[in-house]
Amino acid sequence: MAVVLGMSIAYLASFIGMFFAYLHYKKNKRDDT
Repeated sequence: MAVVLGMSIAYLASFIGMFFAYLHYKKNKRDDT
């Protein structure tokens, strides 16, 4: 069970990281144009 919990936490963390990176990229692109 601990392995599943750790994997789900890592998945959530990577998903959140990708989401914020996407927002940051969009914001930078909008500022550039």
